[in-house]
Amino acid sequence: MLPIMAAKMLVWIVEKLRIAWIGTVILIVLGAIGSIYPLTLFYGVQLMFGSAAVLVALRLHGGMYGFITLAAISGIHLLYNGPTSHCLYMVFGHFIELLWMLGWQMRWKNGSIMKANAVFWVVMLLPVLGYGHYILNMNLDEVKYAYMHIAVVSMVNALIAGIIVDFWITNGELPSKRTGTIPLSRIAFKYVVVFVVVVSLFLLSADSRRQLSQIHETIILNMKHAANAVTKDLDERFLTVQNMQRGMERYHHLLDVNVIILDKNDRVIASGLDTVIIGEYLNTSNYRYLKEGESSIIFRSGDAYYSDALTYWKHASFIYKADVESDTSYRVFVETSSANYYSRIERIYLTTLQSLFLIFVTSMVVAAPLSRKVVSPLIRLTRMTGLLPRLLFRKGKMDWPTSHVMEVQILIGNLRKMADVLLEQFEQIRQDKLTLEDRVRARTKELKNSEEIKRAIIDSSIDAIIAVDSNGLIIEFNPEAERMFGLKREEVVLETDAPSLFQGASCVEIKGMLERYEYIRGKRHANVEEISGIRRDGSVFPIEYRIVEIQLGNNEKLYNLFIKDITDKTRAEEERVRHALALEKLNAELFNEKIAIQEQRDISEHFIESVREGLVMSDRSGMITIVNRRVEEMFGLGNFLGRSIEEFAQAMDKVVLTDDFNLVDQTRAFLHGERAFVEMEFSFNNKEKSVFSLYIKQVDVPGKNHGFLLVFRDRTEEERLNRMKNELISVVSHELRTPVATIMGYVELMMMYDLPASQQQEFMETISSEGSRLSSLLEDVLDIQRLDNDGMTYHMTYVPLLELVEGVAEQWNIKSIQRIYVHAFNGDFFAYADQNRMTQVLHNLIGNAVKYSPGTERIDITMWEENEWICIDVRDYGIGIPENVQDQLFTKFYRVDNSDHRQIGGTGLGLYISRKIVEDHHGTITFISAVGKGSTFKVRLPKQEDLL
Repeated sequence: MLPIMAAKMLVWIVEKLRIAWIGTVILIVLGAIGSIYPLTLFYGVQLMFGSAAVLVALRLHGGMYGFITLAAISGIHLLYNGPTSHCLYMVFGHFIELLWMLGWQMRWKNGSIMKANAVFWVVMLLPVLGYGHYILNMNLDEVKYAYMHIAVVSMVNALIAGIIVDFWITNGELPSKRTGTIPLSRIAFKYVVVFVVVVSLFLLSADSRRQLSQIHETIILNMKHAANAVTKDLDERFLTVQNMQRGMERYHHLLDVNVIILDKNDRVIASGLDTVIIGEYLNTSNYRYLKEGESSIIFRSGDAYYSDALTYWKHASFIYKADVESDTSYRVFVETSSANYYSRIERIYLTTLQSLFLIFVTSMVVAAPLSRKVVSPLIRLTRMTGLLPRLLFRKGKMDWPTSHVMEVQILIGNLRKMADVLLEQFEQIRQDKLTLEDRVRARTKELKNSEEIKRAIIDSSIDAIIAVDSNGLIIEFNPEAERMFGLKREEVVLETDAPSLFQGASCVEIKGMLERYEYIRGKRHANVEEISGIRRDGSVFPIEYRIVEIQLGNNEKLYNLFIKDITDKTRAEEERVRHALALEKLNAELFNEKIAIQEQRDISEHFIESVREGLVMSDRSGMITIVNRRVEEMFGLGNFLGRSIEEFAQAMDKVVLTDDFNLVDQTRAFLHGERAFVEMEFSFNNKEKSVFSLYIKQVDVPGKNHGFLLVFRDRTEEERLNRMKNELISVVSHELRTPVATIMGYVELMMMYDLPASQQQEFMETISSEGSRLSSLLEDVLDIQRLDNDGMTYHMTYVPLLELVEGVAEQWNIKSIQRIYVHAFNGDFFAYADQNRMTQVLHNLIGNAVKYSPGTERIDITMWEENEWICIDVRDYGIGIPENVQDQLFTKFYRVDNSDHRQIGGTGLGLYISRKIVEDHHGTITFISAVGKGSTFKVRLPKQEDLL
């Protein structure tokens, strides 16, 4: 009795939960509890049922209830935790996610929740990373961690929501009333993803725990080492009350830890940091207490919530109690900040989340074709059984599917045997029908000359013939009528209470139809539509009804009814219509498939033409079947499509500079099947002497050999970048070595000897000068990076160029041998520019003039205005620039080669930076030079007539 009552109660509860507002209220309660008290899956990733509750409400009750659930859960969460910016961002993210899921559900009504959620987070990846990094100026790793965290949590919740929804659909009603079904492919897809994700979750958790344990052991080892050093100094009386504070500061400086010493009353008597106040009690509850053999660094559910895990580790501190001898009245604690290990912890968290995100997406991509592969035989079998009646009627051939699954293959075999039996029985019925028709014809022929020929014709008629007199009594009822209506002749002939044989048109209506026609030779007839026959069992069947009225003597009339059962005809017509519809559908599918094939061909051709590499493909006969435009752009040899691969190889050998490059022999080896893969590099005989890489690979499909593929890749730019990198390393290392060596030399002298104050001042000035030189070099390198990445920022204002030029010239007059003269002609010389960057350009130009004009007495700077330009010329009278290297002067790291190269330093970056700055100001910088006579650098900046 009790189980029955419990079952009825469960049914009642389930029925009530199907009411939308009751189910929504329950989901809101569960979601709010799950959001406030999340279940930690692993380090910092929680199962927050709020997101899953929203998705369940959306799928089961509709979009309105989904938004109500989201608003209610978010409101409760904000009231409990406070309206922080992080919470508001989370609410906004879930709102956008819900909009996406609603649109997905409207487009695909029964689509997968997991698939829709995964597509959403993949689509939003780049926009969110770009917004956080470039708009909000957040650290890229922090943005990735926050995004991966919410994406993984949402996908886990979507996975759980999908399982709940499918369970509810298939088990939420009584078996007798259950109407919900789920495709087998979705079930297979879902559980493949669940298996992969759960296994990956355990593996990633174990690996993360192992890495965090290693960090814990490292922290313990470092703090134990520091503690041993302190206790050793205490035991050997190296630390006393007088020098204890200074010793703690020394430990902090050398060991990078804070050593705290407490007296027997637990008051602080010494600390390496000012954060711990001497004389107060030490509150150890603010630290993570580390012990050997206990992994205290492992993250626990109560330590932090949601995505605050990294913030927690960024500010956490660890403390370790040192073991001291019992006769010592001190207690020693060693403190260290987690900031020293934060980068490793952050990398563990980020790597784990990224891996789980990729596993989610990859498992869904792999599970989709796998599930389709498993269930495709069942789908084909379902279609085949639906076509079975039509195939029986038309003797069609049945193409039975096959499957590698044993149970499915057994089912296919059993159905196939049943179909064979049906085919045999259907053929037997067909033969019996033909035999029966032969017998009827033979019987008719035998009775042809007998007295009962009329009777025989009536009896053998394939149509039902019924004769009715003027009084409505049936006087003739042939055998076909007996068979058709299921009545014996004796039951209806001359019977006043004979059963009704027809429905539809009444007798009055039929007589009205006959009266529309005139008698022809005493007869008139009419065809009656919309009338059906009634059998003995009450079943109704379609008929063709033709009535003939015959005039007899004494004003009597005879009505002959000719009736044909058109059930088979109707079925044939319906079958014909079905065939026509099926043929139309097949034509549409063929047309769509043709369009899809054409689109695939267009995509392949577009892909081949859009790649940056040159592609040439040859078949086994040596004929080129594929060649893209990139090959012709690279080598200018013309179009070789449809020509011999050897002709192409010979043309390439003529324009290649590399001696051991013999493409003809390589292609012959591939044609003869002697090689399967070759990779090489070569130089092309053009103006730039471009460098290319080439690899040749056999293109084989199991059972077929499609020839081989040549892939050409232009590596000229890579080689140029490698040369620039080597030049940078060479120049920077040479320029850094000199100031660093000078600084180190003077510092060592000052440390080794007690020098007079004047000499110390002189050394300090030299160190300052070399430091400034080092800073200038580093600033040039940073400017190069900013300029190349379009990251240079300009603070534009109105700059008095004349005052700026005179100020820079005066600075150089103080420290240079040459005298710098400034000549200004007509104009006010105001430009709209960045003053600091213009100063940098002038220093570069004047500095080069000073360096490359040794032994001269003067440098001239001339300024004037000309049309819309402000003109500045810097002229020196030095060594000049050879004509053959003038094209390279504004490239990075280039310096003029001269006999005084070793005496004239520099990185070769000044002119490159100057030109970029001037061009960013919409100006130009050029020069003229003559060897032995000097050079003149010309700067042209646009005038600003109107104030902006």
